[in-house]
Amino acid sequence: MIYIRLFTILLAASFIMIVFYGDLATVTSLLAGLCGCFVAAVAAQNNTVSKLKTVEKRVDALQATAPPR
Repeated sequence: MIYIRLFTILLAASFIMIVFYGDLATVTSLLAGLCGCFVAAVAAQNNTVSKLKTVEKRVDALQATAPPR
């Protein structure tokens, strides 16, 4: 759901930029930068989630092989 909020914020920001700047080339370059930041944030989040899943699997494997107390 955070993606929907981010997309809404980016959309609102793009409309504000169009109103204030008015120059299409400037607005498109600013939007390209925003999209690049969005892609980088999503990629970083996906990378973190995959690392956490790997750690959870390793902990489960270690718990399975640990002797009972």
